[in-house]
Amino acid sequence: MPHSPPAIGVRLASALGDRYVVEQEIGSGGMAIVFGARDVRHQRRVAIKVLRPELAAAFGEARFLREIHLAAGLQHPHILPIYDSGAGDGLLYYVMPLVEGEALSNRIARDGALPIDEAVRLAREIAGALGHAHERGIIHRDIKPDNVMLSGGHALVMDFGIARAAAGEDLRLTATGMTVGTPMYMSPEQALGSADVDARTDIYSLGCVLFEMLTGRQPFAGNSLQAILAQSITAPRPRVRKLRPEAPAALDDIVTTALAREPDDRYQAAGGFADALSGPWRGARPVRVGRRAAAVAACAVLLAAAVGGVWYSQGTAADAGGEDRVAVDARVIAVLPFTSTGGGGSNGEGVGEQLVDLLSMNLDGVGGIRVIAPQAVMRRWSTSAGPGGAIDREGAGAIGRALGAGSVLTGDIVTVGSTVRLSAELTSLAGSVLARAQADGSADSVLALVDSLSVRLLREVWSTSSPIPQLRVSALTTGSLPAMRAYLEGEAQLRR
Repeated sequence: MPHSPPAIGVRLASALGDRYVVEQEIGSGGMAIVFGARDVRHQRRVAIKVLRPELAAAFGEARFLREIHLAAGLQHPHILPIYDSGAGDGLLYYVMPLVEGEALSNRIARDGALPIDEAVRLAREIAGALGHAHERGIIHRDIKPDNVMLSGGHALVMDFGIARAAAGEDLRLTATGMTVGTPMYMSPEQALGSADVDARTDIYSLGCVLFEMLTGRQPFAGNSLQAILAQSITAPRPRVRKLRPEAPAALDDIVTTALAREPDDRYQAAGGFADALSGPWRGARPVRVGRRAAAVAACAVLLAAAVGGVWYSQGTAADAGGEDRVAVDARVIAVLPFTSTGGGGSNGEGVGEQLVDLLSMNLDGVGGIRVIAPQAVMRRWSTSAGPGGAIDREGAGAIGRALGAGSVLTGDIVTVGSTVRLSAELTSLAGSVLARAQADGSADSVLALVDSLSVRLLREVWSTSSPIPQLRVSALTTGSLPAMRAYLEGEAQLRR
């Protein structure tokens, strides 16, 4: 996890005066940095969330403090309270309890799918917290596992204030180009920039979170922000029972209702969602097709076309018709960053990370293969790799096990002058080599080399007589190498 520049901690200490003593940075995300601190007056440890300075400038002090003040009025057993807030030295911050526990996202990354009873109970608790906020006119807009803390076995929802302050009038920070919300959990209307986003957008997001708690997977996945949003708008609603057959059919229907494309087809209040999750999980109303669905779908097709057709790919494992065409251990792959030697220069590490995106884009969905999301891989990698990004086979296997993969794909990039060689090895978690492949070519033909490498790897794990599909990453994205590099660098920055 990247660390904040020391200047942020120094500036925060100056802004806080003698009210709090800043101790250390304990977390960092795209919008804010979290510091552990000591509340001098009350002699207690607290967490102080500080907006990144560029976002603080976009929000404006008055709007931020006004929205945090409203969020601080939320008092509910499943909402993390806000103790204090303030501004100083160009920083905006608020203070909350430092709770013992972990984020729901960490629990899912470590353990995968949760027990059904626990997942349903946590979803009811989150729904209760949302209902309390909605009754007071506050919409969260960014419900996701990262914003739910687990403490003492119960859920605590965080960050009502940040999402609301960021939303402003049009749900977009024009100064930074950042859309409020997280693509994997964002409702279709929020993704399309609707001005009338209401409580039902939080219900959709909670449906995504519940789906992930029950299956260990996000309902919609892709190799770009646009691909994920396009799927959430146009793709068939995923079914829990397809990934977890033992889940009750009524519970599957409840999740599908929460994930409906049209707000009118979802539960209309968080309380209704919570009620459906109570008892024997019966009474979920069927999902009906909204009258605006065709218009929304048409918008999504235009969106997909506008981003160069990235959404058009081999699909996901759930769309593969249930036919697994590859060796068992190759059905769930974690693609790790390649190591770079030769003429890669200081950008070698970045190229290695870019191959995670490209190879994942090529392999996901082919013959029933599921590729672990690059974001999850890079999060594990950043805490496991040694100096220079080095990691041994044992360490690679540990990452694969933590992410629920059956095998890991590792490799090297060797650059000599204008020539580049890509070498890859797919290894099962038991230690057996499933496939090896190599592709050589000019440094400006990396996309074609990735296609060639992918096909050669597939050829070795393909277990049926059906033909191996053609893989055309370069055709699905762009013919411009600088544009592709910029896109991949943007993906890496988004993950950070």
